[in-house]
Amino acid sequence: MDLLYFKSKKILHTTHKMADCDGIASVYWGLKVFGGTYYIPPYELRSAYGLLKYLNLSFTHPNDFDYIFVYDTDKREDLDINLSKPYVIFDHHNKRDRKFFQNALFSYSITSSANVINLYNLSIELGIELDETTLFSFAIALYTDTAMFRTARKNEFLYFSKFLGNKKFEDIYKIIYQKEISQENFISSIKNAKFLNKNNLKICITQFKTHDEFYAFIDGLFNVLNLDILLALLPEGLRIHLKKKHVQKIYHALFVPIQKEYNIRRYQGIWLNFYDYNLLLNALDNYKGG
Repeated sequence: MDLLYFKSKKILHTTHKMADCDGIASVYWGLKVFGGTYYIPPYELRSAYGLLKYLNLSFTHPNDFDYIFVYDTDKREDLDINLSKPYVIFDHHNKRDRKFFQNALFSYSITSSANVINLYNLSIELGIELDETTLFSFAIALYTDTAMFRTARKNEFLYFSKFLGNKKFEDIYKIIYQKEISQENFISSIKNAKFLNKNNLKICITQFKTHDEFYAFIDGLFNVLNLDILLALLPEGLRIHLKKKHVQKIYHALFVPIQKEYNIRRYQGIWLNFYDYNLLLNALDNYKGG
């Protein structure tokens, strides 16, 4: 299908629940390339707040459209709207919801570290020149979708250099951190944190009132304190962060069986409505190290 066919059509651009920077930058790309209107679901993190403000996007939900463009999700259940019209998918995940893709009018989905990488490559294929604002939004999306470059490799840095243009790296911080977190709450989370050692693993257990506080801890203290595991209690449930080297032997081998046994729903890394971290601590008795 010739995507440029849609340029004269009425399109609603949208992304997944708990909108993040990759989804927001993708929607902005769609608006710039195809025109139309948009609906961005309520965001989770202050980085999304900053990008929305930078791009001057709000939370409109128009009713007059003929097609829906869906960005940055491979599951229909993750959308905040009904797919009442023919839809197109732009994604970078693993096509977990096969029926979702089969029923799409068209899909552009290549597994990559961020959806904006695919949209950049697609723009080149279509001969579309992207402006500085769009490219900088891509830089922010790539930076945040690689966990602040913690999962980035050579390929991601090559794309990032194309997206950043004449901007400075610190310009990203000005956008994603402009909404302040509560210093009182954050300090309280640190003061009330429990630190323990088990099977030569350094573990921290604490409670955060917001996801921004959780990420502030990850970005600032997790590696500084040389922790192996963070068990974070959030309003929605438990969130687990580990050193990458522990993902297979601890998360997949020891924690995922608990998730399956108790039929715990996981969304955006959160074990929803689950708070019993002692089950996970007990599972660590079986950790063999290495």
